[in-house]
Amino acid sequence: MSKQFAIFGAGLSAQAARRLAEAKGLSVVLIDEAGEGDQATFEASDLERFQCFVFSPGFAAEHPWRILAEGSTNPCLSEIAFAARYWEGRIIGVTGTNGKSTITALLDNALSLSGHVSLAAGNIGYPFSDAVISEANQSEAYVVLEISSFQAELTDGLQLDGLLWANFAEDHLDRYGSMPRYFGAKARLFNCLKRDGLCVIGSRVAEWMANQRKAFDGCSIAHEVADLVLQLDADSVFQRFPYSKNFSLAVELWRLMNQPPAALIEAANAFVLPPHRLDVVAECGSVRFWNDSKATNFHATIGALRSIDRPIVWIGGGRAKGGDIEAFAQQVGTRIDIAILYGEVAERLAKALKSSLESVHIHKRLDHAITAAAELAAKIPQANVLFSPGFASYDQFDSFAARGKSFNDTVLSLKNAHKPN
Repeated sequence: MSKQFAIFGAGLSAQAARRLAEAKGLSVVLIDEAGEGDQATFEASDLERFQCFVFSPGFAAEHPWRILAEGSTNPCLSEIAFAARYWEGRIIGVTGTNGKSTITALLDNALSLSGHVSLAAGNIGYPFSDAVISEANQSEAYVVLEISSFQAELTDGLQLDGLLWANFAEDHLDRYGSMPRYFGAKARLFNCLKRDGLCVIGSRVAEWMANQRKAFDGCSIAHEVADLVLQLDADSVFQRFPYSKNFSLAVELWRLMNQPPAALIEAANAFVLPPHRLDVVAECGSVRFWNDSKATNFHATIGALRSIDRPIVWIGGGRAKGGDIEAFAQQVGTRIDIAILYGEVAERLAKALKSSLESVHIHKRLDHAITAAAELAAKIPQANVLFSPGFASYDQFDSFAARGKSFNDTVLSLKNAHKPN
């Protein structure tokens, strides 16, 4: 009797891995603690039944099932590493603390405009396993693969034709415990590069590489570029920070790939940001309301604060993921005029902010925080209400997208309530 493949979890990536495995004629057992798979337990006595273990991103290195599987002699893979075994084309990996999805989508669009068969997959929301069983899986095709640190932990067998690592900043310390461990998770991707693979890194990544004594062999450090930026339309999203830095990274890799500049320019000019990524959702009088719910870490929020003009009424909060909240508060306090805080972290964040900011307000619920922010901003000429939380959404919402939708709905209801009859 042939041995089976164990797939851990029952979410999006696990279900896609199952579809791929079954499409390849493999015998699969889905193992999920919540009882949504074929079995809900995994013990030492199960090890000999399986020839391979595929883990969803949510399984940290300390999870007892992962410890048990990694102690065996059989391969332990992430979903993307499992899918890569069956992908026939080229793989361009994109990682970073922030900006991964934007860069992934931009490169995918540009490759398509250049005449290539291309897909964006991975952490962007389309599992690599589903891309593999699509008609796009062919030798000349590209997949631009967004890779999170969670997905980078188990990458044996993943071979990258190119890697773009945009930036590195404090995040996910609830999982990794320290910045070096977090860096180490992402740095595994260097080992996945093919011998002739292309590599572009941002300046902050280069600093960390030097600090961790990682070799720079084959890495191109991306800097601000002027020539192609000048060819962008005035209203292109890549004309403003932080997207301009993302564009510089994409340009560097694009040039190394010997692709036509015109296609990248066209893709950048046509690019529309996905929802909840630092965009104006409404204007009420002279007040602008910005939705940046995707900002789930300190680096993203500081970037958002740098990109818009004061006065700023900042709405922040949610669930902490570790990190130095006090140092974050010091940076925020110098860039805003009023802080409106909500969620689990609100009390601690307020205490940290009060040393550098006079106007700090706490509300239990996000909708109450938004209403308060709108009322205070209405008293300030040309104010910006910036919702860039800096923390995870999971205290009150299932995702940053659900949180962002709640922000939009509340803002639009306030705007409609103040329309003249």
